[in-house]
Amino acid sequence: MTTARDIIEPHIEAALAEAAEKKISSDAMARIMFEKVLHIWRDVRAPEDIKAELMEAADHLDPDEDFMFMRP
Repeated sequence: MTTARDIIEPHIEAALAEAAEKKISSDAMARIMFEKVLHIWRDVRAPEDIKAELMEAADHLDPDEDFMFMRP
C-alpha cells in the first residue's frame, strides 16, 4: 500500500538535489516548502489547530531531549 510519505519523499529529495546543483540553499527550499504546507493546511485546518501543530513541533526540536509520551 502506498503512503503519503512514499509519494512526497522522492519529490522532496529530487527538489533538494536540484537546488544543490543550482547552488540554492536547503534553507531557502525549506522556507518555500513550509510556506506551501501552511497554504495547504489553511484550506483544511483551523488556525488554532495549525498553531498547536507548530507549537508541538517546536517543543521537540532538540534531538537530545527525551520525548515525553502521555497516556490517554
